[in-house]
This record gives sequence, C-alpha cells and structure tokens, in this order.
Amino acid sequence: MAVAMLAIVDKSSKYFVLTMVIFDNLEAAEKTNDSINQLRKSLKFQKDKEFKFNKETSSEEKEVFLRKMSHHDFRYRSVVINKSVLLKKGFQNTTDNLYMLVTDQLFLRAGGRLNNASLFADRTNKTFVTEFNGYLRKKLSTNMMKLIGQIRYKDSKNNNLLQLAGMICGAIYESYEDKNQQFYKLIKKREENLWEPY
Repeated sequence: MAVAMLAIVDKSSKYFVLTMVIFDNLEAAEKTNDSINQLRKSLKFQKDKEFKFNKETSSEEKEVFLRKMSHHDFRYRSVVINKSVLLKKGFQNTTDNLYMLVTDQLFLRAGGRLNNASLFADRTNKTFVTEFNGYLRKKLSTNMMKLIGQIRYKDSKNNNLLQLAGMICGAIYESYEDKNQQFYKLIKKREENLWEPY
C-alpha cells in the first residue's frame, strides 16, 4: 500500500507549487519519520518547532535536512504553475479551485505509482477539506483503479512526513521564484516527475 503526502506553496508570487511525496510501503515511511525525529534531536529543536521552508528554519538546517532525506526510500512528484501564463490562457478561478485542478492532474499523471494510497494533506480549512475530499473521490475513483483510499488532513506541526513534503515543495519554489537551486539540488535525486503545464 502506498502512502502519499501532499504539500502546497502558493505565496504572493507568480508560481504555484504542489508536491506529492510517495512511499511505496509503511516501512519506508516509518524509517523516514524516525530519521526526522533523530535529526530534530541532534539539532536540539524545541518541541513546537517544525521543519518548515521559511525564515524560521536556517539555511544550515534546510541543507542538513534535505541532504539527509535524500538518502531515504521515497520519490516525489511536483507541479509548478506560472500563474501569469495560466491567466493569459483564460483561467480565472480561485486558489482553491486551482489547487483542485492541479492535484487532479498530479494524481492522474502518477499512474501506476498509486493504488488505493493513503493520502495525507496539510490543510485546515473545514469547508475546503469537505469540497476537496469530494472532488478527489469523484475524479480519481474509477471502476478500474482506485488511486486514493483514505484521505486524512493533518497539521504539519504534528506530522514529520508532511514537513518533508513541505520542505521539498519550498526548495522547488525557491528554485523558480528566486532562481536559487542550492536546496533543490540536494533533493533532486528523489524526483520522479516535475511537471510544468503552464
């Protein structure tokens, strides 16, 4: 059974980035989770501090995290949207609907990598959660293959693997927005697909 973690970066910029981290089995996910716990202890993180790709996480912490995670058994798939190009093509919709659109395509493009996967997403808006849950089940469940099994919404502060997805998503975002590939290069070998539809 596959385990998939979903993260999003949609800052006030021209790029929208969505990343899905895929573990083919629970054992690989557990080993990665344990490794993040060990790293947190070695860096002497306080209990409420998470690995997050922002100013609160130093460049040194980002580097050691991504370098260590690059040795674990997972792959990631990402979608990078240039929002200005999308608008020129006539897409005038809300961020949530854009999120649903690219998530749909991200999962469908994963093909045989997902079969009845458990999906964990970092999203706390209850209205969005209800709509997104229904959207995925309607779009992704077919008679031939059920890509997604159970969908769970978690606070990334309490989930190491969502933090992993968020860190990778942030590294990709920075490589586009700031043209800084320092962190992206550290994790790139885990990349299965990076899609730029717009």
